Amino acid sequence: MGDVTHTGGFKAVAITVAQDLFEVRASANSVVIVHGFSLYQHTDFADAQEEILRLTTNRGTGTVTSGSGGTTATVSPKVRGGVTFGGVVEVNNTTVLAVGTGTLTNDLEHIGWNVRIPLFHLWTPEQRPIILPNDYWTLELEAAPADSITTNGTIYLEQIGL
Repeated sequence: MGDVTHTGGFKAVAITVAQDLFEVRASANSVVIVHGFSLYQHTDFADAQEEILRLTTNRGTGTVTSGSGGTTATVSPKVRGGVTFGGVVEVNNTTVLAVGTGTLTNDLEHIGWNVRIPLFHLWTPEQRPIILPNDYWTLELEAAPADSITTNGTIYLEQIGL
């Protein structure tokens, strides 16, 4: 069936600390393209609770240490009968991706999220993050929100190869 787009995510997670919202690792025999992501929260709506959270994208190559404290997401093909996703997507890792003996490139991109407004971020084809075999990519929430926010998120991926 060729290249297949996949989605994975989390729902109703109380976020109180900085974390990797998404950590994606490509398998040894595929490339993963990140098409975009969406985030929204459903607990803070008043003017006094409004805040803009800092998100950054990061890349890990070689021997890096995967984040921890979160969970592995279920990743599903968008097309019935599509190829199973060969990589790994972790969500809400409260210990973020670390350098190890590999290379960690932080702050590839800076994205602001006003928590009162759902964030739907799609990259143009030329700007999409490309994760090479065995490499990592993260969407990091750099600092804790002012108070707990119950959040939902989806990531949109394309797997090439496998």
